[in-house]
Amino acid sequence: MEPADGRVILFLIIAIALFIAGRRYQTLVATRQAWRDAMRLVTTRKQVAASATKSMLWIAVITGFVLWLVTNLNRMM
Repeated sequence: MEPADGRVILFLIIAIALFIAGRRYQTLVATRQAWRDAMRLVTTRKQVAASATKSMLWIAVITGFVLWLVTNLNRMM
């Protein structure tokens, strides 16, 4: 039989290795969740930016129509 000291050292090495692996896995999961949340925000921000662009284009069209209307009415009077 081996002395008990060898088994204790082996047990400690295995425990430390499992602890390090667990911490790395925990960091991986946390990083993945942060990345996923960031991607959701990017998608949401893209949708908001697209909606804002459409609104600005419609305002520009309406403003252009009003300016055209004012210039034409000014010519008629």
